[in-house]
Amino acid sequence: MSETLKPYDIKMLVIITDRRQDAKISEVLSAERVYFHFITLAEGTAGSETLELLGLDSIDKSFVCCLGPACKIPGLIQAVSAKLQLRKAGKGIAFTMPISCINNAVLTLLTKPMEGGEITESWGENLENTNNDQKYDLIVSIVNHGFTTEVMESAKSAGATGGTVLHGRKIGLDEDAKFLGITPQLEKDIVAIISAHEKRNDIMRAITQNCGQSTEARGIILSLPVEEIEGLGAAREPLSS
Repeated sequence: MSETLKPYDIKMLVIITDRRQDAKISEVLSAERVYFHFITLAEGTAGSETLELLGLDSIDKSFVCCLGPACKIPGLIQAVSAKLQLRKAGKGIAFTMPISCINNAVLTLLTKPMEGGEITESWGENLENTNNDQKYDLIVSIVNHGFTTEVMESAKSAGATGGTVLHGRKIGLDEDAKFLGITPQLEKDIVAIISAHEKRNDIMRAITQNCGQSTEARGIILSLPVEEIEGLGAAREPLSS
């Protein structure tokens, strides 16, 4: 029996760079066999003088998210840095974030994609990364285009109050996606929901059941730990000294 991986064995790599670098990013990710990576269009906020100083002549940016085993991330980020020359001023930035929970079907595909066998769809209950001090989570659902209503209805049925929708697309590795049984649909919707930690499990379970990998939505549902937060309509607790 294979060892059960924990959510902190999976990390998210975020790359923010000039939109003209998309082809290079796709080339690196394909070479590194990264199966889950998505891109959304973004806009920089720097003024023209600042952009000129940084060697950039456009504020058009690409925001790329990649998921992969933690052991693979250092090599991946080095490859991205070398290809995009990120150590030069103004070329972009890449950083990693831990995953606190993810649906098991995606975990299986991320860690053992070539072993075959049945993929069990669940929300990741046995992957709990216990943190008694954590009060909030960011739940991210990446689904095929057109399923945001289903995601939000599922989330609200489990206690969510609202969310934010981003539109993006998948880049590269279409043949691998077909091999893994992933719908090779390029257009993706990303739904971000801030949730109280105690409600996270119920919300992720509901979304996975209705929009997970075994459904037409082909959802990737994961959560990221949130530390400080303002703006949820509740009084902020004083920070402990």
